Amino acid sequence: MHSDQQFDLNLIRTFFEVYRTGSFTKAGNNLGISQPSVSAAVRKMEADIGYQLFVKQGRGISPTANAHKLAARCHQGFNEIINAVTDDVSFEVHVNEALLHQVVNLDHAQIQETPSEQMDVIERLRNQSLDLALSVFTVRDSSLTIEPIVEENAIVICRSDHPLIGDSMTSEDFYRQQHVILSTKWERMSGFEHGAKSIVQERKIHSTVGSLSAKLMLVSKSDAIAVVSESFAKYWQNTLGLKTLECPIELSPINYSFAYHKRYANNKQHKSLRDTIKRRLAGGW
Repeated sequence: MHSDQQFDLNLIRTFFEVYRTGSFTKAGNNLGISQPSVSAAVRKMEADIGYQLFVKQGRGISPTANAHKLAARCHQGFNEIINAVTDDVSFEVHVNEALLHQVVNLDHAQIQETPSEQMDVIERLRNQSLDLALSVFTVRDSSLTIEPIVEENAIVICRSDHPLIGDSMTSEDFYRQQHVILSTKWERMSGFEHGAKSIVQERKIHSTVGSLSAKLMLVSKSDAIAVVSESFAKYWQNTLGLKTLECPIELSPINYSFAYHKRYANNKQHKSLRDTIKRRLAGGW
């Protein structure tokens, strides 16, 4: 066969089935095609590669030495191709850090933390290099479905043996303390400022960090306080020795939503994954 000649890879599957069964008829039955079609495919492959693959032996056929060599060389690669197109779909999913602990070990999903830059996530969802995201979305896109999933309150955390804070906190107490805040901004405002239902005062900044985990760690090792989502704080409070308090500043609930391309709306596997995540978040493991 000339190097620039295009080879029909479908012929290899027919060859393997004849090689495996030792019969044109059985191969045809397994492949759902007629015995003459199998014979024609084998003859076509022999013509393309330039040597004989099977010879008559009694009432049946027998592979030639070249057929044995070809089967040995192609078997692994052919199986890799079959596995690649028949394996279960695995979706790439980005999840907000505050919810990661609730959606670990999902079948058919590769979980990563949602990046802080929202437009990067939107762009990847739009071009379908990302299959699903679960986070707080303030941006809308006509190609995407933004589906509200769960909401929760933001609360205040401090270390459990904080010398100045008891079991409740006033707004004066809140602004008197130093705060650990996130570096992430939306429209030049922090999440706290976005969620506040009235004008807020400027807070005293203890430190600015890039993740919720860093927030919790710094609060647990200092006299600073922070505002975080309730489920995330309560999941880690015993491990890190934290105290949780109702926030004295009235805040809107944190709304977490799915974001995915509209082409996935009726995809059965994608919908099944979304339903599984919903059950996890609702506590229905």
